[in-house]
Amino acid sequence: MPTEEQIKELAHRLWEQEGRPEGRDMEHYLAAKQILDEEKPAKKRANSPRSKTASKPSGARAHSSRAKKR
Repeated sequence: MPTEEQIKELAHRLWEQEGRPEGRDMEHYLAAKQILDEEKPAKKRANSPRSKTASKPSGARAHSSRAKKR
């Protein structure tokens, strides 16, 4: 979960990128919160052990052993 400070910083950047429009502070705050909420789970998945290890298909091992015998 993003901190209040992270949300405010991103909301401010979004506000600046859009030309500093007046009266849209809540829109930028909610957009920033949504962006950060969606970003967090993606980072967790990227850091999970499953995503880092590539498993060989079972057929690949048997095939490679046959190649050595030839």
